[in-house]
Amino acid sequence: MKSNELECLYQLFRDHETVMGTSRTTTVALQSIRDSIQRLKCLPDAFENLVLELDDVIKNTQPKIIPLVHLIEAFEAEMRPHFGKPLNEAKACALAILDQKLALYKSAIERLVDHGRRLIEDGDVIIAHSPSLVIRNALTSAHTDLQRKFRVIVLEQQFIRIKQLIRDLAASGVEHMVIPEYNLSHFMEIANKLFLGAISVTPDRKVITTVGSANIAGLCHLNGIPVYLLINSLKFAHQSVAGQKIFKADQKQDKENLIYTQTTFSHDMVDFDLIDHVITEEGVISVK
Repeated sequence: MKSNELECLYQLFRDHETVMGTSRTTTVALQSIRDSIQRLKCLPDAFENLVLELDDVIKNTQPKIIPLVHLIEAFEAEMRPHFGKPLNEAKACALAILDQKLALYKSAIERLVDHGRRLIEDGDVIIAHSPSLVIRNALTSAHTDLQRKFRVIVLEQQFIRIKQLIRDLAASGVEHMVIPEYNLSHFMEIANKLFLGAISVTPDRKVITTVGSANIAGLCHLNGIPVYLLINSLKFAHQSVAGQKIFKADQKQDKENLIYTQTTFSHDMVDFDLIDHVITEEGVISVK
């Protein structure tokens, strides 16, 4: 693919991750790959190269979507013995493998949601700053299915990130308030838990997550509020922070007759030492 086409595709992944979170983006991407392979028309000897080219593009998004990378790597490994088969057979094998990966990933999300909702107790005041599907479902399910009585403090930095969270909480009858992220210090005395999602955890002990999360986690840590990281085990990366390709942008701004360049990054890095509890689809794991 040409560089401009790649950038458009990577921007599409970032937009999806911003609005839907990593878990939902991963499932949508897997389904899209499946649909693309099903519709693909090509010569039999071109099938392998076309599939691997698409895989390489997906594995190098900026930033990397680690669970999707792991699933694509597993798909490639299982698919290698089948690339030499007749086209229809090879496509059928590819679809079956992708269906299996999709089902396993969805099952892991459901198990993680179940562990997450059981962390919530009557009287909790939980800080939420993530569009994470897992966190949204854990909060709503704890209220509707487990009948927990608690409140949620929703932090607003970018409205597009929390829009669905607010809708889901309201629809489920979960008591909540929405505050600007920069006013969180005024609520330290009533909050007792912070729920975080992430796109990855690196071997050098960094949590790659929503912009603004580093400040929030640091503030909670200083005030003795436990930080809970709800994360699928596929989000543990093999590469360090440098290998995550966190997107950096320099944009010119023109405000009140002042022109300047603003530098931004697509995601935050939170020190793993600020995390008190890590919950995966297998339950609570050690943070040491």
